[in-house]
Amino acid sequence: MVVDTRTDQTVGIITERDVADAVADGKDVNEVRVHAAMTTRRAVIDPTTSVRDAAKIMTRGHFRHLPVVGPAGLLGTVDINDVCQALIGADEG
Repeated sequence: MVVDTRTDQTVGIITERDVADAVADGKDVNEVRVHAAMTTRRAVIDPTTSVRDAAKIMTRGHFRHLPVVGPAGLLGTVDINDVCQALIGADEG
C-alpha cells in the first residue's frame, strides 16, 4: 500500500503487475518512482464485507488485491488467493 505521509491516507497500491507493466514498457525499475508506477483507485472494503462481495469487486475491477479499511484507517490487504481459499473452503464445508 502507498500511504501519503502528510495525511496518513492510502493513495494507491503497487503490485507485481505494476512493476511488470513498467518493465514491459521498457522502463528502468531502478529509476521509476512508486507514484509513477502505482495503481491509484478507490476500491476498498471494510472488515464486514463478505468474501463473496470482495470476489465480485475484484472480478469487476480486475483487481488482485483489495485494501481493508476501518475507522482507524488501513487494516490490511486481501488478495485473490485469500478470497479463492475462503470460497473453496466454504464450498467444501
